[in-house]
Amino acid sequence: MADPVLAAEDGGDIELLVRARRRLRDLVVQLEVAPFADRTARSMRAYLDEDAAPAQAAFARWAALPKAARDTLAARMRQEQP
Repeated sequence: MADPVLAAEDGGDIELLVRARRRLRDLVVQLEVAPFADRTARSMRAYLDEDAAPAQAAFARWAALPKAARDTLAARMRQEQP
């Protein structure tokens, strides 16, 4: 198994988590505005089919890191957000 610290710190996991978080924020807006619309259902299914599993794995690697490393990476993620 790959070293979770290296996997998280190489930036790939950070990028994946930032992208997943943005997409989830978009889904939350859709759920608030049009919870029963076909577009909302398609968006939720697409997220689950395309991004949920990789984001969950990246989050598991992040959660396995020591607290100091998580804090550093969380600060980096906040900097990358628009």
